[in-house]
Amino acid sequence: MSNILIIDDEKSICTTIQGILEDEGYVADFGLNFSEGFAKLKEGSFDILFIDIWLPDRDGIDGLKEIKKYFPELEVVMISGHGNIENAVEAIRLGAYDFLEKPLSLERILLIVKHLQDKFQLIRDLRESRGDILKKYDLIGVSKPMMDLRKKIEKIAPTNAWVMITGENGTGKEHVARLIHMLSKRSRQSFVEINCAAIPSELLESEMFGHEKGAFTGAHAAKKGRFEEGNNGTVFLDEIGDMETSAQAKLLRVLENNTFTRVGGNTSITSDFRLLTATNKILDDEIEGGTFREDLYYRINVVPLVVPPLRERHDDIPLLVDHFIKEACSLNGLELKKMDEELMHLFTQFEWPGNVRQLKNLTERMVVLSDDDIMCVDDAPDFIQGKSLSHKTYDVEYEYPLKHAKENFEKHYILNVLQNNDWNISRSARILEIERTYLHRKIKAYGIEKS
Repeated sequence: MSNILIIDDEKSICTTIQGILEDEGYVADFGLNFSEGFAKLKEGSFDILFIDIWLPDRDGIDGLKEIKKYFPELEVVMISGHGNIENAVEAIRLGAYDFLEKPLSLERILLIVKHLQDKFQLIRDLRESRGDILKKYDLIGVSKPMMDLRKKIEKIAPTNAWVMITGENGTGKEHVARLIHMLSKRSRQSFVEINCAAIPSELLESEMFGHEKGAFTGAHAAKKGRFEEGNNGTVFLDEIGDMETSAQAKLLRVLENNTFTRVGGNTSITSDFRLLTATNKILDDEIEGGTFREDLYYRINVVPLVVPPLRERHDDIPLLVDHFIKEACSLNGLELKKMDEELMHLFTQFEWPGNVRQLKNLTERMVVLSDDDIMCVDDAPDFIQGKSLSHKTYDVEYEYPLKHAKENFEKHYILNVLQNNDWNISRSARILEIERTYLHRKIKAYGIEKS
């Protein structure tokens, strides 16, 4: 129930309002002038204030300004025995919730309080909902790479800076993008995602900027683009490294002034969006190979964030496993299961080429298929049991996209060449027939380390 304060120089009015409110279960108090009432506001914790517009020591409108300055979330209802439209409009403009004229309607007072109670409950529900979403996208882990990443996100999220997120497949780049949005000042606005790799190049422009009716075959009605939908919110371009160069040129023009036209249209549309991008490619290599524009790269790479692969954060694996087990049990209506120490040890030692996505999928599969409440080594697939300590074998039971399988092979092949040549970079680069600088970039990108 809300705490309510009444400020009026007529004591009978104060006690009458106080009485009906307390009969309904509310806590109410009153002051007979502005000074007394303002002192009580500072001493207590009030949700609603009824205040007379004419007080012996302060004009009510001026008093409203001061109250809103110090207590911006306090809901204020103005009372007047000489009400006029101008006063009412001014009070509402300054933040008053409502304006009542004397003689007061007790039913109206109770109705206003009831409406405000509903408003307070809605705000609480929204805050709880936002808290649940934030919790959903929070980063799980206590390792130094994750602590550093979390610290960077907390620093840049409240700004409007554009962010480019890089990392291997399955590391959680979209997860990071959504967390940045949730922690930003745009969190109540739209988060609009475009997967540049999943949309055919001929449709990507329409998807990004929209189209007018009849712009092309099948365009039976006008359609807003994702950049238009992201006005005042966040636009996330996932897998931007896979965007065709022709689309890159059009995107660059839009990013220069946040203005674009729909396909088949002539009207300029301006959108105030924050741009987040993500890629698993090494864009320096793509630029060198002529498949990614250098000017676009510098435009989007304002704040770079690197999401570490799971092999660099083994300490986080038990926390992630526990989280995924709880999630899988909840989604599938199962009693909570656990993983024994021997199996957890194998999990923490495994390299996880598919990163967090692979860990999540395998954990859920084991939760669903295991018969006992305690999952053990026998519940794990062969590649976990027999190959968990090997750095030269691949998880052939895990179904990768072909692209990731190629990258996985390349990583292990480079590692084998380096090991066979005692980590001599120049000799290894000659064998691989690539430049030393290119080999250094590959080593860094794949997180290859000398054991």
